[in-house]
Amino acid sequence: MNKPPVPAPRGPRPPGLTIVDGPREVAAQALSRVLDDGAWAQPALSAALDGSGFTERDKGLVTELFYGALRFAAPLEASLLRAASKPQKGLDQRMRPHLLIAAYQLQHLSDRIPAHAAVSAAVAAIKRVRPGLDGFANALLRHLGSPLHQMLTPTSNLFDICTAWGVPMALGRAVTRGLPSSEHQAAIAGLQARPTTWALFFGTPGAQDLVPHPFVPRMWALGGGRVDGQEGFKDGAFVVMDPGSVLSALALAPAPGARVLDLCAAPGGKSMILADAVTDSGHVTAVELQRRRAARIEENAARLGMRKRVEVKVVDVNELGDADRSDAVLLDAPCTGLGTTRRKPEIARRHTDADVAAAAILQTQLFDKAAALTNPGGVLVYSVCSPLPEEGAQQVASFLTRHPAFEREPLSTVLSFMPASAFDEHGQLCLVPHLHDADAFFVARLRHRPSKTM
Repeated sequence: MNKPPVPAPRGPRPPGLTIVDGPREVAAQALSRVLDDGAWAQPALSAALDGSGFTERDKGLVTELFYGALRFAAPLEASLLRAASKPQKGLDQRMRPHLLIAAYQLQHLSDRIPAHAAVSAAVAAIKRVRPGLDGFANALLRHLGSPLHQMLTPTSNLFDICTAWGVPMALGRAVTRGLPSSEHQAAIAGLQARPTTWALFFGTPGAQDLVPHPFVPRMWALGGGRVDGQEGFKDGAFVVMDPGSVLSALALAPAPGARVLDLCAAPGGKSMILADAVTDSGHVTAVELQRRRAARIEENAARLGMRKRVEVKVVDVNELGDADRSDAVLLDAPCTGLGTTRRKPEIARRHTDADVAAAAILQTQLFDKAAALTNPGGVLVYSVCSPLPEEGAQQVASFLTRHPAFEREPLSTVLSFMPASAFDEHGQLCLVPHLHDADAFFVARLRHRPSKTM
């Protein structure tokens, strides 16, 4: 999936945070980069950790505080303002990251971190960045109260549930569609849960204590620590992927010896799954527009020993022609990425209706091109890491109107190991975190019917 454009900063950057020491201040520095400067979370966190000199344990704490405070930033800020005597004034920009880091500890990590440690660290930092307001910060944190989602009742409406958990309404409506109201809170909470680091193994995992995915074969949850330090990584034993991405590749189900076209292929995990399926007698062409992202595909192919099976083309999909047509085509289309907010919380904060409209236009164009690249009798799989109907089910319905030679094929016949709750009425895959331990994902499998001859 291509990333949406990075929004411009909303104003002049405040004076830089003074980092004295400690994971909390480093987490606050990285959080400020995302909230105030429009940075992406993963690069901002990596930059902060790279210069910290911390132990792995302290790096783990920074990561937990940073992603937790970012994931719950909106309800945490609402809780802080509820505790303020003049909430209409908002939070001071230089204080805000420290207050959010402390509030996350108080409301979500109280069983692990003493309240006095969270408060005193924030107050000390604020005393340096906003002299004279440390007393105000201390009072605010000590009157914080319970998290908003704990104040919900069984009769709370969807708007209140989404607000309490910090989830955009469009995303909340999408993941609760078709669910009874009694499941709405669980569905919304699932969008804010800590994501599991899943890996697809191309053999039996060496570590015996790994936990398998409840549904998806060959997927195991990795332990803590750096991914590249895990047993088997350097030997090409696995690729780290969300189950939704894995299933979009498995949905194509190419036969050994098949020639496969993987469009918008970076970072390459799906291409590796497809290359594994077609064996040495098959061939996968991985298409990626950006050379930097294409390099990731090549790195994965080299690490997994798939270089002979995978050809990387750095080209615009629209420049492909008849020579690139295939019997098996995968289009994991660029999208809003709203299904990945557990891993990329900043996407939820930046979501707009204009993003959805722009993504839908591009998806339609790529979908039509993918159809032209699918041979009669062949299979086209369309997927997005978004549960929004405008990007998924509505795209497919509109596509079938424009391309009557294609028809849906129920994915339950290909992904028979998935529970019935994973499929909609058309047999399309609709994953949600609280039911499937995966990002919110949509996948459809389409067959190009050969034209009948007279």
